[in-house]
Amino acid sequence: MRKITLVPDSKLSFLKRKTKKLVHSFSEDITVEDNLLILPREEKIKKGILLCSSSATLRRYRGGVQYGGMLLSVSRKFREEEETTSRELFLEPEEYRIEVDVSGAGRLEVPGFRLDNGILILYITPNYVFQFPQGSITIYGSEDFVQITLTPTKFGFKGKVSLNLEDAEEVEVILKGNNTRELLFWGCEEGEFDYEFIKEPILLISHESLITPKELANVLGEVSLISGHGEFELETKLKYPLKKDMRESIKFRVSLG
Repeated sequence: MRKITLVPDSKLSFLKRKTKKLVHSFSEDITVEDNLLILPREEKIKKGILLCSSSATLRRYRGGVQYGGMLLSVSRKFREEEETTSRELFLEPEEYRIEVDVSGAGRLEVPGFRLDNGILILYITPNYVFQFPQGSITIYGSEDFVQITLTPTKFGFKGKVSLNLEDAEEVEVILKGNNTRELLFWGCEEGEFDYEFIKEPILLISHESLITPKELANVLGEVSLISGHGEFELETKLKYPLKKDMRESIKFRVSLG
């Protein structure tokens, strides 16, 4: 299991710098053996799910002139399910969901534990069953045709794009979460795409005052990200230069295996 200590690299206030040191020190003192986490000492621990969401707005001067860049507003809540006192924690596979768009806006629903001092021990154990209601998506236009053939894989799904375009400019295939989207394929020629959710077990050590969807995406090496369990949507779009685009979509579920 890959252990990640998640703290911002940007300039922090004095109190948050102290919190950052606390997280680093705690992270260095824990041990991971398969799915068993061993703490340096017995702790009072709350087990549950972190709910963390962020929204992006533009900074502006007075008078409505744009200034700087995006300003992120973040809300965090740890939904407690049970409380215990222990030094050993078993990381049992559970459902999670991560959605982050390129602006940094997004939502996290990740299982784990919270200590009394606000330290979070979160984890992701990749285990997916992809359930598509049908094996393909097809669009017929007056002179155009596109078919997306879908194949589930261990950590995601593959798509084969077959098409014949006369009036349409190109085809787009888009993966949609609740509030986030990923462009999987675009073009005017046949091709393939392969999308994978997180496939490496991850142990995430952070603090409830520091974690954000954007920071998590950054530490995983992603600008945007859709991964996890629940319902998703896959949309195919035929784009036309002078008339309304044609769309067809299916919703599919990802459950814990």
